[in-house]
Amino acid sequence: MLSQAQSTTAAPRALEELFERLYVQYHRPLFSYVLRLVGHWEQAEDLTQETFVKAYHALARLPADSNYRAWLYRIATNTCYDALRRKRLIQWLPFFDDDAGPQTDSPEHATAEALAVRTALAQLPADQRTCLVLYIYDSFSTEEIAQVMGCSRGAVKTRLFRARERFRQVYVGIEERRP
Repeated sequence: MLSQAQSTTAAPRALEELFERLYVQYHRPLFSYVLRLVGHWEQAEDLTQETFVKAYHALARLPADSNYRAWLYRIATNTCYDALRRKRLIQWLPFFDDDAGPQTDSPEHATAEALAVRTALAQLPADQRTCLVLYIYDSFSTEEIAQVMGCSRGAVKTRLFRARERFRQVYVGIEERRP
């Protein structure tokens, strides 16, 4: 894990080394997060790359005591929102994680459940969906989510509460209609 107190006001080579460590440590989780937000593999690759380009250019201005993880996720969130606004497109593709939920005996049931989760997530407002994805899939604290979202911790808690409630309502409705 990178030291949060590492100085970012160091010489250019030190900044390059810091950036390389950030890239190695956060590329994969950041890509997964971006993929969940935009739903397209190729677009997620492009937006993750764009996130790291923006981070590289801003790294020298970052205070030494910054939370790098929250900072990178904030850049990724803003980059995704910009892209989604430009394209006005949000599509959720199947995403399966090894730890995404309880295992089932039937692949059909797992696929139907994943579809129900995607459908329920897609019906949440973007800010609630972002909070829920960061909290559930990426294990962010409410404080880290607040940094990523640029809002107060209280606002994050409210969004998480509303997101869970809305998700539960939509998910139950989908499950009740399933044969």
